[in-house]
Amino acid sequence: MAHVAEWTVTEAAGRQHHVFVDRSLIGGVRVALDRRRLDRFDQTPESDRYVTSLAGNVLTVVVPRASNDQPTLHVDGKPVLGTETTLLGGAMDATGAAVSGRDLVRFQLLQRRGQGGAWFFWIGGASILNTILYALGTKWGLAVGLGITYLIDGLAKGPIETATPTPIYAVVIDVIIASGFLLLGRAARNGSLGWYAIGIVLYFLDGLLFVLAADVIGIAVHGLAIYWLISGWRAARSLKRVEAPAPALVG
Repeated sequence: MAHVAEWTVTEAAGRQHHVFVDRSLIGGVRVALDRRRLDRFDQTPESDRYVTSLAGNVLTVVVPRASNDQPTLHVDGKPVLGTETTLLGGAMDATGAAVSGRDLVRFQLLQRRGQGGAWFFWIGGASILNTILYALGTKWGLAVGLGITYLIDGLAKGPIETATPTPIYAVVIDVIIASGFLLLGRAARNGSLGWYAIGIVLYFLDGLLFVLAADVIGIAVHGLAIYWLISGWRAARSLKRVEAPAPALVG
C-alpha cells in the first residue's frame, strides 16, 4: 500500500489528529482519520470525496481519480495549504463550506440506516445457508439465522431423528421466509420505516424461539442484531426529519 498524503490537524485545545490517504492495487483508496477509516461521501467523474466532522468543523478529503494528482484536504470548504492546519472551532455550517453540516448529518444517518438494514441481508442469507446445511445433515449453523426455519425443518422431518433428508417443501418454505427478510433489507435501506419496524418485530418474535430452546448463543446474537436494527431504524426516522422541507414562512 502506497502512502499518498498525510495532514496533521490540531484542535484549538491542542489535541492533534492525523489524516491519511493510501492507495493500493487491490484495495483502492483508503482515507482515514487517525485509525478510523472514512467512508466515501460522494463521487464525480474527476474525484471522490471523504467527509467527517471534527471539533465542530467539516473535514473534506478530495481524492482525484487520476493517480498522478495529489489529494487535497479542506476544512469548512477552505483548502489546507501544506501538511498542517489548526481548527478554529465554530459551527459546521460555515459560509462557503463545500459540504455543510446538514449534508454531513444526512450522510452519517444514511450510513447508520444502511448498516442497520444490512442485518436483514445477513439474517436472510444465514437462514438460507442454515437450511442447506441442515438438509445435508450438518449439526451446526449460523446463530444470526432464523429459528423458525429450524422449527419448520424439524417438524417436517418428524419427532424421530433419522438420516432422511429434509422434505423439499420445507426447504421451499424456508427459502421463501428467508427471502422475505432479504426484501425487508432492501426496503429498510430505501428508508421504509414501516417495513423496517415490521422486520424488527418479526426477528424479535423469532428470537423467542431461542429463548424457549435456552440457546444462549442464539439469544445473544439475536439481541445484538436487534440492537443494530433499532439503531438503523432510528437513523432512518431522523433522516426523514432532516430531509423534510422547511415550513414556508407566511408573512
